[in-house]
Amino acid sequence: MSAFLRRRARVFGAVIAMAVAGLAPARAQSIWEDPAFKLYRQAAEALEAKDYAKAEGLAREATIAYPGHVLAFYLWGQAALAQSKWQEAADALAKVTTLYPGSAAAQSGLGAAYQQLGRTVDAARAYEAALALRPADGESRMRLAVMLVNANQPDRALPHLKALAEADTKLPDVYLALGRIAYDRKDFAGAAAAFEKSLTLRDSGHTWLNVGALRARLGDSPGALQAFEKAAQYAETKDQAMKEIEKVTAGPPPAPRSSRPGLPK
Repeated sequence: MSAFLRRRARVFGAVIAMAVAGLAPARAQSIWEDPAFKLYRQAAEALEAKDYAKAEGLAREATIAYPGHVLAFYLWGQAALAQSKWQEAADALAKVTTLYPGSAAAQSGLGAAYQQLGRTVDAARAYEAALALRPADGESRMRLAVMLVNANQPDRALPHLKALAEADTKLPDVYLALGRIAYDRKDFAGAAAAFEKSLTLRDSGHTWLNVGALRARLGDSPGALQAFEKAAQYAETKDQAMKEIEKVTAGPPPAPRSSRPGLPK
């Protein structure tokens, strides 16, 4: 499970667990010893141990024992996401949002599941719901924006990307997306600047190739060579980078000679 999902699980779980614990009278047996909650606790331990299949099974059993067990549905969704079971994750997290509409974490996870299923409209709706509940959630905003760029909806993505960039986000995918939009709009200098910013946050051979190509297009041969030399340090981009270096060092092709009589050859 990614750090993003683990953090969501801890935050959501802690909030609901405190609320549930507060329902139990002081003189009563701990609610965590009740069958549904005991199963949930075991599922949480399995999730922490990264035994996602076991966590999923135990969480499902907990929801059978207690059909309104929002914590178990959420954990089930997290275990399904970790196993790339996108439809199962979507079903479990949709149940969470029905039982507890105020969960930004569940809405964000639901957006991720819908995104993987190719349900862009539903994913956008879930991400936007998460952001309405937690506007400072940079990761959900980035996921929404990148998804919109990939769906050829740059105008919808751009306000989210600009907001993140203005907040000096440390998420490199934000600047890669800004670079893609700038390139498509023929703003090559803007695209180069955005890709260069992403490289300060995450080094990448493919991004260095893009920077080199943009610098070459802008007439910056030394800068292009520097970028291609960086790209050549990566196995996956070495061959292409070496070809680009040869092109730059060879210089521009000679101007075509006129075949019209009376004009200089």
